[in-house]
Amino acid sequence: MELVKINEDKRGFIYVVKDLLEGGKEFTILEIKKGAARGGCLHSKDEYFVIISGKVKIILGSKEWEVKTGESGTFPANTPHAFIGIEDSIISEWGMTFQEKDLDRKEEFLRRIVDETNKKNI
Repeated sequence: MELVKINEDKRGFIYVVKDLLEGGKEFTILEIKKGAARGGCLHSKDEYFVIISGKVKIILGSKEWEVKTGESGTFPANTPHAFIGIEDSIISEWGMTFQEKDLDRKEEFLRRIVDETNKKNI
């Protein structure tokens, strides 16, 4: 098992834990700073998450709600989703291989919300 940093910017970091899950599926650890947003994408398969620490707003399609430490959920396949940090937060995500994730599609409206949130807050 290997922990690899794949990104770090003003929004926080992203690490992938290699060889943790069967079938080449990624286990990702995200840091989302208070006020920062990540996401705006949709995938061809379900993706799962758990809030390790902190509190975030989730946007899933046309729905929004808050989740905090210990809470978890599923992003259904082909449903655009994003996180916005209410507090500094750590989140884990899993469910797809790198190749499947590499085919991510961005949903224009939600991606605009993510970009505008980041311009305003970070």
